[in-house]
Amino acid sequence: MLTMSMPRRPKSPSAFAACFVAVALLVAGCGGDEGGDGTAGGAGSGGEPTVRLGSVFSVSGAGVAFGPQQLRGARLAAERINRDGGIDGARLQIVQRDDGSDPERTPEAMRELIEEERVLAVLGPTFSNAAATADPLADELGVPILAVSNTGPGIVGECPYPCRLVFRDSLGEATAIPANVRSLIGGGAQVAGAIVAYPEDDPFAKSSAAIAVDAFVANDATTAEIEFDDPARLEELPGLPEAVMIVASSGEVAAEAIRAARDGGYEGPILGGNAFNSRLAAERAGAAGEGARSAAAWYEGNPSAVNEEFVAAYRDAHGEAPDQFAAQAYTGVLLLAEAAAAADLSLDDLDADRAALARALARVRIETPLGPFRFTADHDVSQPIWIVAMDGEGGYDLVERIEPGGR
Repeated sequence: MLTMSMPRRPKSPSAFAACFVAVALLVAGCGGDEGGDGTAGGAGSGGEPTVRLGSVFSVSGAGVAFGPQQLRGARLAAERINRDGGIDGARLQIVQRDDGSDPERTPEAMRELIEEERVLAVLGPTFSNAAATADPLADELGVPILAVSNTGPGIVGECPYPCRLVFRDSLGEATAIPANVRSLIGGGAQVAGAIVAYPEDDPFAKSSAAIAVDAFVANDATTAEIEFDDPARLEELPGLPEAVMIVASSGEVAAEAIRAARDGGYEGPILGGNAFNSRLAAERAGAAGEGARSAAAWYEGNPSAVNEEFVAAYRDAHGEAPDQFAAQAYTGVLLLAEAAAAADLSLDDLDADRAALARALARVRIETPLGPFRFTADHDVSQPIWIVAMDGEGGYDLVERIEPGGR
């Protein structure tokens, strides 16, 4: 079943809006964990001082498009930091827990890392809905969290729970989606009407769809939402839209939706949310994905030395190119390591070290694979936005780089 909402219109009516009026509201037919002894500021198995960072990455379940790459990126950063002498001589260790992409399991994984593994800080979890279940626990226990893939609303800043120790280096959909829409329309595309499509029973996609609708309406495009139970339903798009936005939590679902829209004969621009930035999504979309645009936190072709080093190291270690999720996790470890070095950790008072790390993290300003990076006052990202388009061969081409504070 494919369910369509009443259209949202800008102030001026369009011919596209009239097409929607005739459409019925209901359109039928249309990893292993790595533990270890010691504390965040204790001695490792070889007796050397060790700084332990936790990670909750979904390396099984629906998170397979994101979590394994995140873990690879985090471990790669730790390896390279250790090769350069560690953090003031202390070895950096990543302690991983897999929540199986189940947000009900995430708090348990978070508690294990904090209370049993006694980590200094935690990277993750992979999904925004899992963050909503686990971040309040970490905040209550006084442990800094760095969200390296949580792009939903309410992660930092105005949260529905205390989030004073939550930071993120993942570009939020509230920033990325409007930037993507403005880039398309500002680049000369004539969009009088758009469809925003998302899978049912996907709260993240639903919230992203609301952001997308507002973005199109703000750019004078009449917009309607379509909620589908099967991506194949997008083979029958109503109303001859001039743009289609597909948002989903799953990169696989996003790819299937792209293919369905193209198989149904739709030839206009396709835009997407964060799931489009999964290399798995680009690969599975294949030739049908050529030109599909998203706003990304990272671009492989960024010519900065730190990004080129990251890409080369990842390719050397894994025999393939990294993706945005690996880059954000890698960057997350760099940010935490920089903060740890600046915090002058005692390595024997874990609570004090966690508090010192959070204070130092708020002040970090470094060059990263994502571009020049710092945190805003509410712990959100300040970095370039990379508007990219799938190249039809599993990769991406750069459309536009937007600097912080740009349009």
